Amino acid sequence: MSTDLVKIAADVLGALLKTPSYEPLSLTEEKKDRAVQLLLSDDVCATSAFRAAQTLLGQQFIAWEPESIWMELDDNGVDLSEKNRDKVMAVSSLLQYPAFYWDVNIFEDTAMAFNNEHVIPMVLQEASPAQLSWAVYEAELLTQADGNDPDFDYEPARYAAVCLYREGMLVAPELLEFAQDALDTLNRGNRDLVAKVRSRWEKVREVRLSTLELEETPIDVQIGRLAAIKLYVDERAEKLQTELKALEKL
Repeated sequence: MSTDLVKIAADVLGALLKTPSYEPLSLTEEKKDRAVQLLLSDDVCATSAFRAAQTLLGQQFIAWEPESIWMELDDNGVDLSEKNRDKVMAVSSLLQYPAFYWDVNIFEDTAMAFNNEHVIPMVLQEASPAQLSWAVYEAELLTQADGNDPDFDYEPARYAAVCLYREGMLVAPELLEFAQDALDTLNRGNRDLVAKVRSRWEKVREVRLSTLELEETPIDVQIGRLAAIKLYVDERAEKLQTELKALEKL
């Protein structure tokens, strides 16, 4: 899957994952401090956390055992939080074996990690549509920068559809379009309303959504939910771009 949102962000990430990272021994104090500060922030984006770890440890760290990574980061002044450990491992796993696209458990755990939630393996943690949208955005950005573009299989599509359905949504946001067929099955009808929501969304999606005036109508309720998701993704995308730009300027 490819979207305009992902393409825009990919321009920032570029060939980041393909170019040599700094050799740890050649790091300036300024570069090291920036990477350390990112890793110490629990709100850091997963991609930024991974890149900061790569900056401190070198590209080869992706093949290390988790405990070795945490020990080496500790030697660099970083006592990595559980949330940020989840982020680093989620990105590392995605790049090495993108089961995010076909395994529902990995899909769910990655979504949690990418949205600053602590991952609890083997426990159902239902993500919101906004969280799923951001997880897909960040995963697409990473896999495309790494030269891959997998398609979503049935399990993630079904999971996303259930999350959308429980939020009362009829139309999947752009980043979750792969779940629309499964969502239609769950909603069983409402085709006229779906068509009207799609038409309205196409007209307003590019306007200033934070000031969009909506009424308590079935269509506008749906538009409000789509707008909230897009605003969340845009906010996280801006944060990710700021973090990567700051890290790469050093």
